[in-house]
Amino acid sequence: MNRKGLSIIIFALGLTAGCGGGSHSIIEVSISQPPPGIIAPGNTAQIAATITGTSTGVTWSCTPGNTAALCGSFNPSTTLSGVATTYLAPPTAVGSVAITATSVKDGTPSAPANVQIAFSGSLSGNYSFYLTGFDGNNKGGIYSLAGAVSIAADGTLTGEQDYNDAGGITLPDIPISSGSLSFSPTTGLGTLTLVTNNNKLGVNGTETLALNFVNNNHALIIQADASATSSGSFDLQDLTSAPAGGFSFVLSGAGNTGNSDFFGGVFTVSGSSVSNGMYDQNIAGSIGMGKTFATATLSQPADGFGRGTLTGTGIANTLAYYIVGPEVIRLIDVDSSRTLVGSAFGQGASAGNFDNASVGTSVFSIQSNLAGIPFGAIGQIVPSGTNFSGVADVNEAGVGSADAQTISGTYSIATNGYGSLNITSATLGPVSVLGIYATDPTLNLNDPNNTTSPGAGSIVASAVVVDLDTDVAGSGVLVPQTDTATTSFAGNYALGLQDLVPEAGEFDFVGNSTATANSLSGAGILNDPADVLETTNPLVNSGTSFTSTLVSDGLDQGRYLLDPINVIVGDGAATITYQAVVYQANGGQLFWLENAADMNDSVFTGLIQQQTLPLGAADRKAAVKKAQK
Repeated sequence: MNRKGLSIIIFALGLTAGCGGGSHSIIEVSISQPPPGIIAPGNTAQIAATITGTSTGVTWSCTPGNTAALCGSFNPSTTLSGVATTYLAPPTAVGSVAITATSVKDGTPSAPANVQIAFSGSLSGNYSFYLTGFDGNNKGGIYSLAGAVSIAADGTLTGEQDYNDAGGITLPDIPISSGSLSFSPTTGLGTLTLVTNNNKLGVNGTETLALNFVNNNHALIIQADASATSSGSFDLQDLTSAPAGGFSFVLSGAGNTGNSDFFGGVFTVSGSSVSNGMYDQNIAGSIGMGKTFATATLSQPADGFGRGTLTGTGIANTLAYYIVGPEVIRLIDVDSSRTLVGSAFGQGASAGNFDNASVGTSVFSIQSNLAGIPFGAIGQIVPSGTNFSGVADVNEAGVGSADAQTISGTYSIATNGYGSLNITSATLGPVSVLGIYATDPTLNLNDPNNTTSPGAGSIVASAVVVDLDTDVAGSGVLVPQTDTATTSFAGNYALGLQDLVPEAGEFDFVGNSTATANSLSGAGILNDPADVLETTNPLVNSGTSFTSTLVSDGLDQGRYLLDPINVIVGDGAATITYQAVVYQANGGQLFWLENAADMNDSVFTGLIQQQTLPLGAADRKAAVKKAQK
């Protein structure tokens, strides 16, 4: 097995017939696997019912009409207890459908499930997306994807995207001709399909993405088909204003030889001119700091999907960009030599006025998604003048780890937002030098449309981060820590993780959860097309649930321990027992990292974001330009 210590349990699935109920048995039916709250016309969903008091199972029906055209169909139409049927939604958006499981034995006990057959889950507007992950087509196995879709009120979906694996497949500006979005308004979990004209993308040209909405404007997203797996973000676009002013950026990826490439820095945008570029780089442990470019060009205006190009930086010949809003753009390298992908965030009114006081008590999270040397680190810093103290955890998969380490050191931020943070206490293993690039204090870097957190009155800056050590490389964010109260970590959350296994690749998970005083549990979708888990068959787009304990470490630092986390994939095809640590920036935004003490020889990192539910009803539509393509 490639993965030492991983607890894989293969189950032989079967059914044990119960004893005859007899004339006095009580038959009860319940829906044990409900459908999503919203399903796009023509799409499918798995539904199961549990029946007690008889072994004869249930029959499936629907209203209105009980026909494939009016309310849908079932395959098979009769199932045993706990066995799923495949529900095929009708070909048109018929609205409300009631699905019923009825006892075969006497046709009396039954259980209902209600769905809406509708396009786009009632959300409409322009949305930008970007992801990075593993596809196995090149030596490093890393690919990048960025794009945008326009979703009309009637569910019509079009868009464009850029794909790059630096291993022979570099596809800039590919049209998205159609697709669909469906999700549950009560959990946020759903599916986005993108249909392109290029059979090198996804499965025969169709990409399947699983997502979990945090709110109407933002979702965590993974690619969830047999072609690839990855993690990223899906965000409402505001195309009414062009990018302008100071920006801080980060880019991460791999070269065509499999080496790790990370860049971070600052620049200024004025019309189509990009100037005052200053950046750091970590290319396979080769460090370059304080590099500059005098001028570059940002093509203006962007097209109807918010796409343009950035050239002349010296980092790449051509970077495509997609606008999320006037202060947020996604970036992707469309050269054949690198898979770089990332973001640039505006500096707002703070541009040219940053100093050390711009950074306050903060939480940082950094990771590398390179299959050969994956690592992650998260922690807290408390600044004082030019110094800081704090606590942090690191996990370098297959190499070593350090838990709850006391850290200290120095940091500095120049007026243009370009800065560095040096951990001089030598307690965090290979992590000692971070480049930090400050952003507008009113921006939420992980939910760009969120105007309430941190809010318009915020004066403490976030930053994008690049690790500048020779032994490890990674990128991430530094965000203000404003609330460490354990009572704030409660309610409904969307969460994702990218699990990286040395020499094997990765799998990705996106889902939803409920946090209470002592537990975090939920469900979602896991994608493992490379069979990292070494199951009988690769687990592609597989339903997954988890339960865990949630305990504060008692040090009042917003740090929690999850031990254990029991993850059950599919119908018991794999069970993984994790340990993890969580750092709380506030009750709405937390970061988690796998603890190497679980002996899985892997590392996952990810986001935990508080949800606004139900979704769809309070839709705030994006400002959409007429498509120019």
